[in-house]
Amino acid sequence: MRELLSLVDSTLKAGAWKHAGAAASPIGDLIERLQAFDEATHRPKGVVLLQILRGRSAESDELLRRLEAQRERCDALLSQVKPILKQAESGDTAAATTVEALLEEHRQVMLDHLEQEDTLLHTQTAALLTGEEWAAVVSSISDALRTRKG
Repeated sequence: MRELLSLVDSTLKAGAWKHAGAAASPIGDLIERLQAFDEATHRPKGVVLLQILRGRSAESDELLRRLEAQRERCDALLSQVKPILKQAESGDTAAATTVEALLEEHRQVMLDHLEQEDTLLHTQTAALLTGEEWAAVVSSISDALRTRKG
C-alpha cells in the first residue's frame, strides 16, 4: 500500500500526467491499482481484525472508530478524484490542482491510517487477544484472502 501511495505521489510530482490526454491515464491506472490492492488484500485483513476487537475496550472501540472514519474519508477522496481526472489530464490547471490536493490528502490520511494500524492496533491486539484468538484471526484472514483470490 505504501509503495502504491509513493508511486501516485511521484507520478503527481513528475507532472507529465497533466497532459496524458486520452492516450493514457497514469494517475487513473494507479488509483485503480490502489483500490484493487485495498479491496483484495488490505481491507479483508482489517475487517476480520476489527470484528474480533470490537467491544473489547473503550480504547479499542475509539481506535476502530477512527480507523473506520479514515477508511471512509480515503474512499470519498478517491471518488472525488475520478470525475475530474480526465479534465486535469487534458491540461485543465484548476482540475489538476484539485486532483493534486485530493490525492495529497488521501496519501496523508492513508499513511496515518497505516501507521495507526502498525502501532496502536498492534498494541491493542497484543493486549486484548489471547493466543488462540490471534490464531483464529490469522486463519480467518487467510480464508478471506483465499476466497477473494479464488
